[in-house]
Amino acid sequence: MKRGDGPGGRAIIIYGPIGSGKTTTCLRLAEELKARGLRVLGLISPRVYEDGGLIGYDLLNASTMERRPLCRVPERAGGGWLSYGRLHYTFSPEAFRWGNKILEEAAGEMCGGAVIFIDEFGRVEAVGGGLYRGAMAVAEELKRGGAAIYTCRGELVERVLKLLGGRAERVLMHRPHGVDEILRLLTLCS
Repeated sequence: MKRGDGPGGRAIIIYGPIGSGKTTTCLRLAEELKARGLRVLGLISPRVYEDGGLIGYDLLNASTMERRPLCRVPERAGGGWLSYGRLHYTFSPEAFRWGNKILEEAAGEMCGGAVIFIDEFGRVEAVGGGLYRGAMAVAEELKRGGAAIYTCRGELVERVLKLLGGRAERVLMHRPHGVDEILRLLTLCS
């Protein structure tokens, strides 16, 4: 992929249901992009298990590999964490601040040849909360070039498309898995 110095960046939306492999695809893709010498920025949200059971998700800085707890089942959440309606998890406001900062800084480097991950644009972001501010900052900078990879559930694809709202020169849709196909799409993006 060449440096994003021309107008109009590209966005790839990886979509599918819970457990379909969106995050696993992002982790594999980030590893391959780094191996090819590309800068990888943004956030990936791996699952967290304890005693064999899923207890939540972390935020992983795709560049530094630093992790912070994003959400947990209520009995594993920290004090002052946020609940959203009937969502199964409780969310860390500190993780949202940290994640938005990472995405906003990454957006500033959009034209520097980086690939930015926003995993995942979820229900909280769909109503303007959580990592929405950072996801929007990345979308805004797509007007200048670069590449961003957003993940979401199938029912939120329209919300991500609305967020992108003509800011990307091209939006490509892809199901999880098929890292080679996504790499090919990124190459087409250059």
